[in-house]
Amino acid sequence: MNKIKAIKATKRKGAHGQRFSSWSKRASVMERYMRAAFGQMAKRGELTSAHNLGHVQRVSLYSAIYVKAMGGGKKKQAYAKITGWAHDRLRDPQDSMAQAAAGGKTHEVLAAEHMKPLFEKRYKRSASKTILEAMGTHGSLPKLNRVGKNVVKDAVVFADKFFEANGAYIGFRRAMFMGERADLRKKIIEEGLDMKNPADLKKTAVRFTLAESEKRIKAFSDLSSIPSHMHDLVKYQVQWQAKLVDGLKRNDPGTVNLVTQLFAEGLKERPRDLGEMIRTYKPVAETDAAFKKEASDYLSGKLAEKFVKLIKTSKK
Repeated sequence: MNKIKAIKATKRKGAHGQRFSSWSKRASVMERYMRAAFGQMAKRGELTSAHNLGHVQRVSLYSAIYVKAMGGGKKKQAYAKITGWAHDRLRDPQDSMAQAAAGGKTHEVLAAEHMKPLFEKRYKRSASKTILEAMGTHGSLPKLNRVGKNVVKDAVVFADKFFEANGAYIGFRRAMFMGERADLRKKIIEEGLDMKNPADLKKTAVRFTLAESEKRIKAFSDLSSIPSHMHDLVKYQVQWQAKLVDGLKRNDPGTVNLVTQLFAEGLKERPRDLGEMIRTYKPVAETDAAFKKEASDYLSGKLAEKFVKLIKTSKK
């Protein structure tokens, strides 16, 4: 009997004799690690409205929710939580799509490389491989014939692109991030635009936000490249981006005011927290009032149940 207990105890120990933690505890450890890492990045002014603690927290949450909805067990759900927390470990105010097009290393690849030694030291090979693959490719939608092969990878991409970087919330986030992006700030200087001039500020905010929104809709909202079980959620979320684009094209006062206010905040050396900006934003029309309500409901978690209901069971 004692011999059996000794064998079981040995199986629970790692290469250096440490007892393995449960995967739920490992997910909690990663959360503490990322909170500390992002705290240091915040002090150095390295975080942006699009990629802050709230972002990785929600991607972690929705990644796990997706895995559960697809029938994944607690271990895979923990993998998803860990990946969601860690996926933007290295992030700068650059356009990752442009980085990829130029053939450079994207933040997805750099973050995976950064975390690889830690994961391979602490996790089994199969677990670290699953998590690192999900981290390194979360910027691109999986091919339809690959959906379900790595449910953690699917979860992080969908959480990052459809749960988080979409809906009414993205109207606020994107406009603010346009002001933070280094490449767009450079363009402002090159074109001699005066951001202290209200007319130039408004025109630039609309121009950059509109162009980025049209690009993102084209890249991530083509239903022919998205698995059918995600269609209802994507259509629900994209309608808000469509409203944003339509409002900017029509020069709608509420939509224009929203992107101008958030863009101006993003231009500041130390912008305020995006959540605070949404909470304190004062609508001037029915359009931006609707955006604020939906974005506030998203941030408070009120839309989580609706999102889950919009996801259908994947057909394998």
